[in-house]
Amino acid sequence: MNMSFLKGLISCARGEIRSDLLIQGGTLVNVITKELYEADISIYGNRIANVSEPNLLDPENSNKVINIEGKFLSPGLIESHLHIESTMLPPAEFAKVVIPRGTTTVLLDPHEIGNALGVRGLQLLLNQSENLPLRFLIEIPSCVPAAPGLETSAHIIDSGTIKELIEKEPRFFGLGEVMNYPGVLFRDDEVLTKVLLGSKLNIVNGHSPGVSGKDLDAYISAGIESDHESTTTKEFQEKLRKGMRVMAREGSLAKDLRNVLQAVKGTNLDLRNCLLASDDRNFIDLYANGHLDTQLRIAVDEGIPPVTAIQMATINTATYLGLEKKIGSIAPGKIADIIIFDNLQSFSVDSVIYEGKVIYTNNKLTMSFPEPEFPPWAIDTIQLKQPITSDVFRASTSLSDGTYPVRVIGALPHSVITEALKAHLEVKSGWIHPKPAEDIFSLAVIERYGVNGNIANGFIKGFRISTFPFAMATTVAHDCHNIIVAGTDHQTMTEAVNLLQEIKGGYVAIVEDKKFKVPLPYAGLMSIEPYQVLQDQLMNLNKIFNVITDFEEPLMALSFMALPVIPHLKLTDKGLVDVDKFTFTDLIIT
Repeated sequence: MNMSFLKGLISCARGEIRSDLLIQGGTLVNVITKELYEADISIYGNRIANVSEPNLLDPENSNKVINIEGKFLSPGLIESHLHIESTMLPPAEFAKVVIPRGTTTVLLDPHEIGNALGVRGLQLLLNQSENLPLRFLIEIPSCVPAAPGLETSAHIIDSGTIKELIEKEPRFFGLGEVMNYPGVLFRDDEVLTKVLLGSKLNIVNGHSPGVSGKDLDAYISAGIESDHESTTTKEFQEKLRKGMRVMAREGSLAKDLRNVLQAVKGTNLDLRNCLLASDDRNFIDLYANGHLDTQLRIAVDEGIPPVTAIQMATINTATYLGLEKKIGSIAPGKIADIIIFDNLQSFSVDSVIYEGKVIYTNNKLTMSFPEPEFPPWAIDTIQLKQPITSDVFRASTSLSDGTYPVRVIGALPHSVITEALKAHLEVKSGWIHPKPAEDIFSLAVIERYGVNGNIANGFIKGFRISTFPFAMATTVAHDCHNIIVAGTDHQTMTEAVNLLQEIKGGYVAIVEDKKFKVPLPYAGLMSIEPYQVLQDQLMNLNKIFNVITDFEEPLMALSFMALPVIPHLKLTDKGLVDVDKFTFTDLIIT
């Protein structure tokens, strides 16, 4: 804000010059005082000039007047933790989908892009996020790779790289989630150096699933401020009581909001440090159900007062980000990010104002968006070391023929946590055979960047798919995003991986003799098409899954089966990982 603008803002607030916009007749959601009352709002440039009692501001002294009688004025909604890659949309297309839902600011941790494309990818994402009517606050990923030594990443973002990015790129807002919590607890020099470097930025984001007691105290003591992994009321309460900013998560797979809000019922628990987060939300979920407005509806349905729910998506998050002087509330001098809701039950968005401009009204966006650029290196990331044939999916063993107890990953509905199961599987001709009739499928992870050509095999149970032959494969495999494939038989798995390679990454499913695909060539994670095209592709894919299983989001669940920082059993390109012990383990139990 320069001197000329400041003088103009003061003059406008005093009524000495015209405002650019006057909003009359609405009920203000005051997240500062937790009140609802009628108020008129005037805007000068990108700032709020007046928050006035009704009918005190002269409409003749404004360039434009909007009457919203019967509607509600709220601050713009602020996403506290999101991986944009999980939406499958680059920034411009993402903005087109979430702005109509009332989102005006998003905190992004692009560690998926960091793993797949490295520093060049982070710079590309920063550039693609410019000049859009949505505020992108982008973090430097802290864990690329998430679990060094347990998986193969195409890139490494170490403390030296983070230091250089902080010094040379002022657009980075914070340090992304510190997923390597064991590294913090065991005082790993490299991990702690990253945390100390992150303290020079606005925030250090956390990730501590199931961490409690003294270990949680130690994690917080390192200067890590937040967590989005609470799945129970006990975990939610402990983290709030210890001063963390606790993000109540409602993703497409991990749906924790209703669970954790049970901690509030019948208590006087202060929720000023509770925020709302999506973490991993896919496009179909965003488009069909909404973004943070979905979480507002759920919170109110769970008994949270509407103003409290809105606080969790506005002023609470702005305060966590250190931006409460600029955004998060409707008050004189604040940036004019304002949402007009029809009511405080459905939270249906009537209009969105971003930095003083009406960018969405009458069910349509009112501005054009720049076309993003996708350089060749960003859309050609599958570089396999060897041709994929069916024999690479055999889980080999030196044991003689017979039946043996085998470790099997158990997929759970609506959860990124897996079970560590045991099943008796047949060993024949030097390899372990799956039991698709008993829902035990072959599982494999293939290093896809041409680094070492690793292929690791395992088994998974829980998808409840009874149509054979079947295979599904994707390049969305958190967090290194190698190829992950599951199937009833190795030949169908081979066909799925080869088709995945043809489309340069994305999602593939083969059901009987039918093939379905969703190309996501941008880092193997995101579409380069308009969101309407992606919608059609995903709807066709989802239709077939709706027929063959009652397990929701099987492909999204599959994408988390290679993530060795979420309990309990995972498979990476290097082998089967016992996450609780943070080490590799054998398939066959001896």
